[in-house]
Amino acid sequence: MAINPYGGYGLPRQVSYLTNLRTQMDDLGRQLGTNLKSDTYGGLGSERVLDLSLKQQLSELGVYKQTIQIANLRLDTLDKTSERLEAIRSEGKQAADRNNFELFGNGRTSSQSAAEISLREFMAHLNTDVGGRYLFSGKAADTLPVQSLDHILDGDGNYAGLKTVIDEYNQADLGPLDNGRMTTSRTGSQVTLAEDGTHPFGFKIDSVASGASNVTVNQTAGPPASLDVDFTGQPEPGQAIRVFLTLPDGSQSELTLGVAGGEDDPDITFQRGATPDDTAQFFKDALDTALSVAAGTELKAASSIRAGEAFFDTAPKSPVPPGYQPMARVVPSAGPPVDFSTATSLRDGTGDTVSWYTGDNSAGDPRKDSSARVDENLSVNYGARANEDGYRTVVQSLAVLVAADFSAGQPQNDKFYQEMAQRVNDGLTPPGAEASGIRQNHMEFASVQRTVKDAEGRHRVAEGAAKAMIDGIEGINKEEVSMQLLTLRNTLEISYQATSITLNMSLSKYL
Repeated sequence: MAINPYGGYGLPRQVSYLTNLRTQMDDLGRQLGTNLKSDTYGGLGSERVLDLSLKQQLSELGVYKQTIQIANLRLDTLDKTSERLEAIRSEGKQAADRNNFELFGNGRTSSQSAAEISLREFMAHLNTDVGGRYLFSGKAADTLPVQSLDHILDGDGNYAGLKTVIDEYNQADLGPLDNGRMTTSRTGSQVTLAEDGTHPFGFKIDSVASGASNVTVNQTAGPPASLDVDFTGQPEPGQAIRVFLTLPDGSQSELTLGVAGGEDDPDITFQRGATPDDTAQFFKDALDTALSVAAGTELKAASSIRAGEAFFDTAPKSPVPPGYQPMARVVPSAGPPVDFSTATSLRDGTGDTVSWYTGDNSAGDPRKDSSARVDENLSVNYGARANEDGYRTVVQSLAVLVAADFSAGQPQNDKFYQEMAQRVNDGLTPPGAEASGIRQNHMEFASVQRTVKDAEGRHRVAEGAAKAMIDGIEGINKEEVSMQLLTLRNTLEISYQATSITLNMSLSKYL
C-alpha cells in the first residue's frame, strides 16, 4: 500500500481540491455549450417541480394550438364560403325578376337559365371540403352532402325527382277540371261554390265580400266549405263580389267579379241578364273563368312551392307538426290509369323520392356537429348542414323555378311566371327577416372565429411567459458563466502550480 507524503490512505486534499475544480470547470463548459444549467432535473434543485409543471403547460398549449389551427382553417373556409353563398342568394333574387318573362325556343325563360347557373354554383359550395372533411354534412363529415342537380330534378327509375313531385302536386291541386278542386252550380238565381271534398289540395274557401246590391251571400265553414250567392234582384254596373281563397302555400287569392259597365271594371266581369236567374248564370260563367285563370297561375305557382317545400325540407322537426309526412308525396286514386287529379291524401315519400341532402340528419343543433376545445374550459361549436333553413330555402326556391314549365303550350304563361317569380323572391328573402338565414349563420361562424382567435392570442401570451420562466430556470447567463469559468481557470492554474511545487518539495530543498 502506497503511503502518501501527507499521511493517511486517501487522496491528498490538494488532489481532491484540484479534481473538484476540474469538475466545476467541465460543468461550466457544458453549460456554455448547451445553455442549460443542468442536464438532469435533479440538477435544478427545488425549481425542478415548477419546471416540470411549466413544461406540462406548454404541452397542453401545443395541443390547443394544433386544434385552433385546424378550427381556424375550417372557419376561414366557412367564412369565405358564406360570403359567396350570400352573394349567390342576392344574384338569384335579381334573376327571379317577375317582369322579365323572356321565353326562349327551348321552352325556358332567361330567368330560369340564370337561376340554374346560380343554383349549380350554390350547391357546389355546399359540397366544400377541407382536407377530405365536408363542412356542410354535419357529423357525417366524410359524406358528400348534396347530390347533383340533374339527379335532384329528374331522379331515376327508382327515385322520383323534383319535377315528378311538382307534377303530382300540380295535378292534385288543379283537379280534373283545372279549377282548383272547386265545384260550381246554379239553381235559379242562386250560385253555389264549393270545395270538392275534404282533402289538402286545391283552393280552400276563406271568405266572401259582396259590394253588390240585391245580392245575398251565405257561407258554410265545412269542411268542405261552400258559399251561396243569391241574386234576389239586379246589381248595379260597377258593383263587385270578391271571393277570397286560400292557396296551398298559405297565401291568399282574391277573385273579383264585377258587374260590367262600371268606370273601373276588374279583369273579369259579368253581364246583367234579363232576369236575376240570367244574371246568376252570367255570374257563374265568370266565376268559372276566374277559377280557371287563378288555378293555372296563382294556384299552380303555390302548388309548385308546396311541392318544393315537401321535397327539400328534410331537417328533423321538433315538435312534429300534426299530420306531418316526411317528403310528402301525393297518393293517387286507384287506377288504372293512375290519377292524381282526384287525390285526397299524402304519404311518406322517403322510400321512393330523391334525398337531395345526404349528410347527417339527426336531431339536435347542427352547430354541435363539429366542436373544438380551444382552452381548458372553453369549447366552440361550428358545425353546419346543407339542409338548414338558411341554405335549404335558397336551393328550394331556385330549384322550383328551374323545374317550372313555362313552355309555349301552357296557358297564362306570363301570369304563371309572375306568380312563381314573386314566390321565389319571397323564399330568397323571407318577409320581415332582418337578415337572410345565410347571413345569420355567417354571423354565428364569425362569432366563433373571434372566440378562437382570442383564445389563440391568450395562448400565445401564456406560451411566451412559460418559455421565459423555463429559460430562467433551466437557462444560464452566458456572461456570468464565462466570468465564473475564467475565474475558475485562473484558480485552477494557480493551484496546479502550487501543487507542483509542493509535490517536488524535499527535506534538503526545504533546509
